[in-house]
Amino acid sequence: MRKNLPFLILFAVVAVVIGGYLGYTSLNEEKTVIPENRDIKAAPPHIADDENDSGNKPQDGNRESDLSPQTLEETNVENVDPKAGEMIVWGEVKAVDIEKRIITIDQEMDDNSVKISPNVAVKKDAVVRTREDVISLERIKAGDVVGAIITSDGNARAVLVNY
Repeated sequence: MRKNLPFLILFAVVAVVIGGYLGYTSLNEEKTVIPENRDIKAAPPHIADDENDSGNKPQDGNRESDLSPQTLEETNVENVDPKAGEMIVWGEVKAVDIEKRIITIDQEMDDNSVKISPNVAVKKDAVVRTREDVISLERIKAGDVVGAIITSDGNARAVLVNY
């Protein structure tokens, strides 16, 4: 045992030095690692209960009192309901068929997008609007950027133009 004591001490010292070096370098490497993806994922815009159409907030903060019930119904767009199979699709309008109520969208895709048919039927009671006001389907033109709330049956219940 005494013969092997110097070798055991030397082995222990070498093991401590190597272990300390590996531990120190692994700590430093973790600090200097650059994340691969630095993109910031922003939540989609909140659609329901827009601040208001004119850009001026009412003084009392109560938007409903300044609008007639008919106007409020026309401009209010309910939130997307994923539990009901709804989703929002963003893209550029390529064509509009007013008679068939179909818009052709070049869909913008990201990690969370679900690919849909480029031809989207717009429901008769769908809300079509810009930031400023409610518009008709006829005012949508090729090149407009739209966000469409698509129901589970594949039809648009709301189209937000150049939002």
